[in-house]
Amino acid sequence: MRSRTLVILALVAVAAVTAGVLLYPRQESEPIFEIQINAVDPDDLGVEEWLEDFRSLCAFVEGSYPYLELKERTHGYDWMDLRDGFEKRIATASDNEGFLTVIVEAVEALQNRHTWVMRPREVQEYSTRFSDSWPMNEVFSDEVADAATDWYGAYNRVTARRENTRFDVRIFYDRGRYIITDSYARPLTEIGSEVTKVDGVPVDEAVKARIERGYLDWDYVRGKPFLWMISPYHFGEDAVFTVMGPEGEADVTFQTSTGFPGFTHLYPRSALTFETYEELGVGYMHIGTFDPSTIEPRYDRILEFLKEVEGYEFLIIDIRGNTGGAFRPWIDGIVKPLLQEDTLHEYYLAYRTDGYVRGFHAGELDHKEEVPKDHFDYLPPEVLGEGYEVYNFSSTYTATHAVDFNGEIILLTDNVVYSAAEGFTNFCKQTGFAKIYGTPSGGDGFFVWPAYFVLPNSKLVITASSSMSLDRTGRANEEARTQPDVLHETPLMDLDELIDFVLQDITQGG
Repeated sequence: MRSRTLVILALVAVAAVTAGVLLYPRQESEPIFEIQINAVDPDDLGVEEWLEDFRSLCAFVEGSYPYLELKERTHGYDWMDLRDGFEKRIATASDNEGFLTVIVEAVEALQNRHTWVMRPREVQEYSTRFSDSWPMNEVFSDEVADAATDWYGAYNRVTARRENTRFDVRIFYDRGRYIITDSYARPLTEIGSEVTKVDGVPVDEAVKARIERGYLDWDYVRGKPFLWMISPYHFGEDAVFTVMGPEGEADVTFQTSTGFPGFTHLYPRSALTFETYEELGVGYMHIGTFDPSTIEPRYDRILEFLKEVEGYEFLIIDIRGNTGGAFRPWIDGIVKPLLQEDTLHEYYLAYRTDGYVRGFHAGELDHKEEVPKDHFDYLPPEVLGEGYEVYNFSSTYTATHAVDFNGEIILLTDNVVYSAAEGFTNFCKQTGFAKIYGTPSGGDGFFVWPAYFVLPNSKLVITASSSMSLDRTGRANEEARTQPDVLHETPLMDLDELIDFVLQDITQGG
């Protein structure tokens, strides 16, 4: 088998920001890491090539992935111990679709919302978008983009099983219970109020075993992992659910159909929603995303609203459901106009010292300050070892004084808040910019950009969290999250309840 090895060199130039990604011109220097792409057509893959790809993935995870030990602490298993099981499944796969199913589930088992197998369409879009931007153009080469064409069918079928099959009821986690509702969150009392078991296993125990089938979040109030929702993909279309009904427990199976399994109207459809409670002196805005392409064209509208309420006593910023985008929209669009003075946002990133991830991010890290580990009173135990380096990514945000608001700012959060939205939540917490109401946020908030890794034979691309986000105390943001100042859980689908609670709390001097 012929192979092509791309030698990736160190970067020493000034950064340019493109689509939220830091990119650096290629400079001649010593080799840092390698991308291996073998000259085999995806249609000609067999067990030997599949296993080689999986072992390549394992080497990448073992050397570059930042959250192995952290997820062992939070989820109770070591991903590396799962290798034999995944290898056995690959060895008995009959086609590319079977192989892809295992790879997708192996990556899911890493349990990080920034980590997945990229869609073929994304790969081809990146190949075009970053054709002149090193090192992205080495990963998303013409060979990789061409191979993506061969994966469309298999990827769509695997994705359909995961994302496009639903029960005719909805089973969602709500404050410790898996409740049964229709698609409008109305309880189906004739069926039962909640699921207590799956195939005879208590539901909380059954969920713990689904690490390769869905993201397990953490309930900080009750101290247990949970799935946001249960779909046919998690336990199979024929799963038997024990439900608590009016006359006690009963075993049922649910009909399935094609379609998105979740709610489509949990949060406001508009990216920006504004409201004023003039009689209470309260301004309210919901921001559903920090995607620059969505929010930056609306800076004028945000500023107009902030000026409208600058004489109010309170400003509520609601980011529930916001999964991120980039820091720039909340820094430039919200924080800088409202700041009274220049403010430091202190945060750090811990990178593995493995050649791949360290080389892929050399351009940005060569321009960052490496921080001695004794700078912190606490660090995760794995970061204290030689396998990690810690860098200072802190930034000072300059007040523009565009708005003369002297009231109190309140931030509303939930567990869906993630990535750049988590970064905003952390900024509010550590600087006192806003008082936080709601539930703990989602984590991984100081994310700069991923590490992209190509499997050598299939040319599938893995996008993975490249560093461990550390807050100013040295704690891992993915693990500690941002805890609210006022913890308040609300019923599923009741977005207004938290708003009403806050309004009541602040008008009563809370």
